[in-house]
Amino acid sequence: MSAKPRPRSRRKGDVATDATVYDTIRRAMHMGRLPPGTKLQEPVLARVLDVSRERVRKALHRLVHEGWLTAVPNRGTFVPTLTVDEMREIYDVRSMLEAAIVRRLGAEHAAPAGKRLKAHIAEEKLAVRNDDRGRLFALSGEFHILLAELCGNEELTKLLRALLTRSTMHFSLSAPERFHNCAGPHEHGDIVQAILAGKPEKASKLMLAHLHGLVAMQAARPPSSTPVSLEEAFRGV
Repeated sequence: MSAKPRPRSRRKGDVATDATVYDTIRRAMHMGRLPPGTKLQEPVLARVLDVSRERVRKALHRLVHEGWLTAVPNRGTFVPTLTVDEMREIYDVRSMLEAAIVRRLGAEHAAPAGKRLKAHIAEEKLAVRNDDRGRLFALSGEFHILLAELCGNEELTKLLRALLTRSTMHFSLSAPERFHNCAGPHEHGDIVQAILAGKPEKASKLMLAHLHGLVAMQAARPPSSTPVSLEEAFRGV
């Protein structure tokens, strides 16, 4: 009797390529390259990214599952549209949660938490120096998730992660190309300083001011809905 053929295991290169396709689409979103309503067509993306349609399909399915994209039956996969009113409601919930999160961290946090926060702020500063908008916007969302993780509450982290998905998309599409003195990731360092100094109320006030500033900035500059070709959107990403 002949032995049954062993199932082929996925090569490391396959996993790496899948991750690259996923990361490239996410990066294009963080760079503000994909306006709300953009349809992500598998054959076009496969050609633009020079990969198979199967790899594109896997990445799109993952992004839909995580809430970054919306799948419409019989129509395809699209970048979601978030209205200013919906954005305000999301930030209202975020304000309640995140003010409490930084208040707790300011009152009690371990040394490893301080090291992680400092390391994250250093990464944000590096992204600013490199003028890497896509990386900076990704780090901006990760900062808020990190704060929740440091509280040690998994349910809280899941809830905030879901809120961040929608608000980060709106933020990356409506925020200016470069930050000056307006609300933005540069305020994260002040929040961390208050936490590490053991000033919970100051940290809470800074977080509320930070989130309220983001709302004002985004409401004043709603995302563009001008159609864009996928070839143009992914050029140089």
